[in-house]
Amino acid sequence: MKKRPNIIFIMTDQQRYDTMGCVNSKIITPNLDKLAADSVFFEHGYCSNPSCVPSRAAIMTGKYPSQCEVPAYISCLPETEKTFMKRMKENGYYTAVVGKQHFAGSKIDKGYDFEMIVDAHMPFSPSEQLGVYEDYLKEQGLNPKEMYQKTLISGGVWKADIKHHVDNFIGEKGKEWLENRLSVEENQDKPFFFTLSFPGPHHPYDLEGTKYADMYNLEDMEESESTYEDLEQKGPQFKNMGMYSDIYLKDYTKEQFLRTKRSYYANITLIDEKVGEVIDILKKHNAYDDTVIIYSSDHGDFMGDYGLVEKLQCLEDSLMRVPLFVKPPIAGFSGIRVKEPVVNIDIASTCMELSETPLEAPMSDYSFVPYWDKSKELRIRPYIYMEAGAIRGVLCNGIKTIHYVNRDYGELYDLNKDPLERKNLWNDKDYEDAKLHGYRCMFDSMYKATPGFDTPWNIGTPEI
Repeated sequence: MKKRPNIIFIMTDQQRYDTMGCVNSKIITPNLDKLAADSVFFEHGYCSNPSCVPSRAAIMTGKYPSQCEVPAYISCLPETEKTFMKRMKENGYYTAVVGKQHFAGSKIDKGYDFEMIVDAHMPFSPSEQLGVYEDYLKEQGLNPKEMYQKTLISGGVWKADIKHHVDNFIGEKGKEWLENRLSVEENQDKPFFFTLSFPGPHHPYDLEGTKYADMYNLEDMEESESTYEDLEQKGPQFKNMGMYSDIYLKDYTKEQFLRTKRSYYANITLIDEKVGEVIDILKKHNAYDDTVIIYSSDHGDFMGDYGLVEKLQCLEDSLMRVPLFVKPPIAGFSGIRVKEPVVNIDIASTCMELSETPLEAPMSDYSFVPYWDKSKELRIRPYIYMEAGAIRGVLCNGIKTIHYVNRDYGELYDLNKDPLERKNLWNDKDYEDAKLHGYRCMFDSMYKATPGFDTPWNIGTPEI
């Protein structure tokens, strides 16, 4: 009987698609680039929601946020839901997590045999987010408020030793768990699923003044082609966000933005270093070839697009398009690039298939496994469906249609011609047919996300 593979899910928070060296040569990510070269790399990987809590809930359940009842940041998974990690645990996998999860106070059984959850992005976060990281800082005799100084847009200078940074801490603890797991002979009889989840590069962008920032030349940082003026064509929430957060580049100098961007890149490079060390442990134990490694992020970051940083409630590609690739359990696998769009809620069905765990409707049944196992039937999504609370959207054949609930305005972009989403075609008569098709796809998706949608009208009645 073929042994089920070990699976490692490496996750980041708020990482844009174009922040890897294999996509953007300005980014220093040698380890991720090598891993991607051994993987099925999705050039159009999307998340289901632009905010941490709903996006992560969707990944953990394999359902869209509305399906698992987590439509917004202030929502949380009901106890009646079930994570795919719990399903795998019940099917014989040892499950573990080190790092960020963001269950947001949910009482759900997370599904892990071992938990070391740290949801904090900074050393002075609330205790319930810091977890064991708070104990570590106390042991080191550090004053959290003296470790970071705000000098940039949602970020600044890291003033402590970089080894005390939360992403370095998570990387070290992840390595420790993996080394212990692979070193004990009796553990090898039971496959594992391990989530290593970094809190970065989410703001505050706090690696200014570190060796990782020094790896980048400030003059190599670029401003986006899209501008603040492009917001005139978008929903009012883009400009109204200023009442809640200082995210507009117009309020800062050009140098402050370029340093902020460099700090964001630097955080990704720190994470890349830790990923490389994890891979070294796998290779040391001859476990790399037969371990599945999945890499993705929960959502992106504007990082200069439309004169913004951070995120807000919208479905622009800056936030919705994320890194997503899977290294299969095949020695010498020659990586491939996939152009058709995929959604990271399909990570659940992929892990379920790999672990031979039965799916349960209405979980996504689009698995990535057929991309390397040609004995499996490959199913390709006809379109991508996305949610952001009262905003819903679809991406079909490069046309993105965005609906605002109870509003007479919306957004429509032809990404084939306008990948930066600068020209809103909502009222363009040449795109009326495309908009109608988008609405049909959107309505179908919203209908299927309704509990009991597939209940027959009556026994013996004809199908519609």
